[in-house]
Amino acid sequence: MRIEAIEATALRIPLRQTTSFSTRRVEHRDYVLARVRADDGREGVGYTYAGNDGGLWVAEAIEQLIAPALVGRDALAIEENWDLVHRELLLAGRRGAVVRALSAVDIAAWDLLGRCAGLPLRTLLGGGGSSGDRVDAYASGGYYRAGDAVENVVAEVRRYQALGFTRYKMKVGGLPLAEDVARVAAARETLGPDGWLALDANNAWRTSEEALHAARAFAPHDIWWLEEPLLPDDVAGHARLSRRSPITIATGEIEATRWGFAELLRVEACEILQPDVCVAGGVTEWSKIVHAAQAVDRSVAPHWHANLHAQLAAASANCVVVEYFALEEDVYNFERVVANPLRVEGGQIVLDQTPGTGVLLDGEAVECYTLRRGARSR
Repeated sequence: MRIEAIEATALRIPLRQTTSFSTRRVEHRDYVLARVRADDGREGVGYTYAGNDGGLWVAEAIEQLIAPALVGRDALAIEENWDLVHRELLLAGRRGAVVRALSAVDIAAWDLLGRCAGLPLRTLLGGGGSSGDRVDAYASGGYYRAGDAVENVVAEVRRYQALGFTRYKMKVGGLPLAEDVARVAAARETLGPDGWLALDANNAWRTSEEALHAARAFAPHDIWWLEEPLLPDDVAGHARLSRRSPITIATGEIEATRWGFAELLRVEACEILQPDVCVAGGVTEWSKIVHAAQAVDRSVAPHWHANLHAQLAAASANCVVVEYFALEEDVYNFERVVANPLRVEGGQIVLDQTPGTGVLLDGEAVECYTLRRGARSR
């Protein structure tokens, strides 16, 4: 079975309300779909997140840099194809947009394999395949929006509690420390002593000392982990912080490939790795990263994309929890183009036996949000 064509579609999905975290404001999100079509007509679909305005750029990378290298090759030689493309892309970029493009194509290749085999992705990777398989999840939110900063968090926690969630992650680093501590204290009180509360700083602090000061201020509120305290390339700073912090440090959502994660593990930059299958290099690299972490007794809590990560978590013994966003909260909004949204019960994601990644697209919604070539970024 040969690859006949690889096509990319950029999507721009607006938020109903502008939202912010420590380092940027978000009015819309760009996603990119990758379709790998085989010469027998069967197709696999993958996707990635391209940031606020990078959709057309990533789509062009797929069609201009990756497709020419793969069309005509064996569609099921996934490992070999990944290595070929990665080497071809070295001069264009070893992280960032081009690896996101590679990730989307690799995910599509695995989706195609699953559809051909009639098996869910988790089964292909050695996990369960029964309808009703469950994966632990936490509710993610706590963004900065219009209104009272404390009341916004309390109200959101209560909405997620009504859905059965006892684990919650919120943003910090976007307000003066005392104000953020008040938000965290309110979230802890609302969750109660048995709830799990994680914090996400989105690279808010410039030095490990500044991050340590914040960690010590948050620590009395029984924090699960502190995520992305520093810039992702400040690996040494993360290592210094991890050795001294009273809170477990987590990072890795913007890191890519097995080599990038190997360095995080080598210097013990964190206790929890947070690979994103849409950023790190796709399913092919995800498996290598997770197994490397398991070999040194590190847990994995993936970033975003619960529709994909629930499948991967079900096949990864050291993947402890998946990040979940209710579509109604209008933060992570990819499910606006998904025909079969995730089902959650009691703070867990319930999986079915849909072959491949399990993500089926709503064609009308895709058409509605498609970003046309030549469109301006804003």
